[in-house]
Amino acid sequence: MFEFLNFDEIDWEDAPRGYYLTDVKQKVLWKDHNTGATLALIKFPIGVADKIHSHPNAKQITIGLSGELLMPPDNKPMKVLPNMVVTAPKDGKHGATNFTEESIILFFWDGSPAPEIHE
Repeated sequence: MFEFLNFDEIDWEDAPRGYYLTDVKQKVLWKDHNTGATLALIKFPIGVADKIHSHPNAKQITIGLSGELLMPPDNKPMKVLPNMVVTAPKDGKHGATNFTEESIILFFWDGSPAPEIHE
């Protein structure tokens, strides 16, 4: 059976992972409690949002919905605009994302999104 969600009816909550550097909020839209796979809207304020990290147990797919950011894959900043898709392979290092305006991004992890921090 299909499940329909109205994003406006889901409250923003604090993002639980401890590697965020700013006041990041999330709306978890779906989660598989067996695998950890997760679909979430995440709202980022202006500034550098997170530490360099990877997800050892999940590929990450991100879709920009609003806002703008600079993300340094391979140490080369890249503008990611709304409606672009960016993927990170399992255990692929990413992060140190600099948001140039408040942004809302749709994230999907195909396994547990628990991060490994890389200093």
